[in-house]
Amino acid sequence: MRAKPLLVLFVLLLPQFLRAQTPDSVELFGGYTRTTFSVYGRYSGPWTRFGYNGFEASAAFKLVPYLAAEADFANAFASPNGDSSTVRTFMAGPRIFANFGNATVYGHLLVGGLTFNISGSGSSYVVAGGGGVNLWATRHIGVRLIQFDYLRNGFIRAAVLGSGAGNSAMNNYRFSTGVVFRFGH
Repeated sequence: MRAKPLLVLFVLLLPQFLRAQTPDSVELFGGYTRTTFSVYGRYSGPWTRFGYNGFEASAAFKLVPYLAAEADFANAFASPNGDSSTVRTFMAGPRIFANFGNATVYGHLLVGGLTFNISGSGSSYVVAGGGGVNLWATRHIGVRLIQFDYLRNGFIRAAVLGSGAGNSAMNNYRFSTGVVFRFGH
C-alpha cells in the first residue's frame, strides 16, 4: 500500500528530473536548401531530375539526453521546362544526436507530406532519412555545416506531372545549411 504513493511521486517527479539533465531543450534552424525533384516532361517525358533552391526551417525539442522530437518545413522553387514550380515538405519525427566538443552530429527519420505545384498541384506522403552536423560558435548560436536527407515520396497525380507519368514512388535528395539557435532553461 505504501508503494502506490511512492510510485505516483516518482512518475510526477521523473519529467522534472529528465528536464534538469537537458539544459538546452529547444533547437531552431533556418537556412538554405537544395532539393532535387523529378519532373515528367508534359506529354513527352522522360523523367528529368531538377534542382530546386529554397529555404528550410526546423525545430527540435529535446526529450531526454540523445533523443529529440523534430518538426521540419521546407519550400523550394525552380522552373523545369520553363514552368515555374514549387516543392513543399512538412514532416516530423525522432532525432538522435551526440555531442563531440563544440559539434553535434545527428540523424533523423521524418514522415509527413509533400506538395508539388506546377500548372496544378498534387500532394503525397514523404519519408526522409538523413542527418547532419552542427558546429557551435557559442552555447546558443551555431552553424549547420551540412544536412543531407534522402526523400522518398509517393506518386503525384499525372494531371500535374504529365499524362505519361505512371504511378511509382520517387527518390529525391535534399542538402541544407544555415544558422542554428539553442534555447533552454
